[in-house]
Amino acid sequence: YLDTFFELQTAALRNRPELAGGAFEPRPAETPAPVSVPAADGEIALERQGRLRRVHGGAIKPDTELSRFENRVDLGADVKKRLAELAMDEICENRVIFIDGGSTNYLAAQAFPRDWEGTVITNSPAVALWMSDYDHVEVNMLPGIINHKSKETVGSAALTALQQLHCDLVLLGVSSIDPEHGITTPYLESAETKRVIIKAGAKVMSLITPEKFGRISTYRIAGCNELDVIVTEGTPDCAGALAAMGVAVRTDRQ
Repeated sequence: YLDTFFELQTAALRNRPELAGGAFEPRPAETPAPVSVPAADGEIALERQGRLRRVHGGAIKPDTELSRFENRVDLGADVKKRLAELAMDEICENRVIFIDGGSTNYLAAQAFPRDWEGTVITNSPAVALWMSDYDHVEVNMLPGIINHKSKETVGSAALTALQQLHCDLVLLGVSSIDPEHGITTPYLESAETKRVIIKAGAKVMSLITPEKFGRISTYRIAGCNELDVIVTEGTPDCAGALAAMGVAVRTDRQ
């Protein structure tokens, strides 16, 4: 699809020479630039396949700025905070908790009551730093290489450490979930790490904002049945399918 993408870019630059620093010959002023219907149709087709995201003035690859952790923290923050509040009593029943990376889990960490006592293990430097300010919480940071976009530790050191863990609760970060295709992510190393994180928990919970349901990304992590509890806002269309898999779906409407 990249070849198609660059063909579309080249076609656009021929019509907009100023964007290419004069690399293309401009059209005569009296000759209107033709509308490239095939190019537009191509962009639409690629967008439907999840390979491009059309924006004003062109198209970009979808996995760009919004894939960075720091750009997602404030996105839908009110919903994420409500999910954390909804789940916090159930979360705090546990004493050893693995908090996976992700912006929703980072905001969930901020919702922990100050008098909670227990151990937090995490692959998120942001979560580790936040929880280190709690007087009665022991914080263990998972070793490994920090992914520069997701801000999570990944790699062989992380996988080795995870294989030695057993936690009361895993709070799993989820960016895409679909009953048929399962839990998916755009990052290969993240998928490998999350598979082992799931195995480390006696119970696996995920706080999932509504727009993540029905999404399918590149790398499969696990089937939805690996989740014990989903906490979300409203009732997702796939709630029945998830319940049939044995997943408890908790919503703000219950």
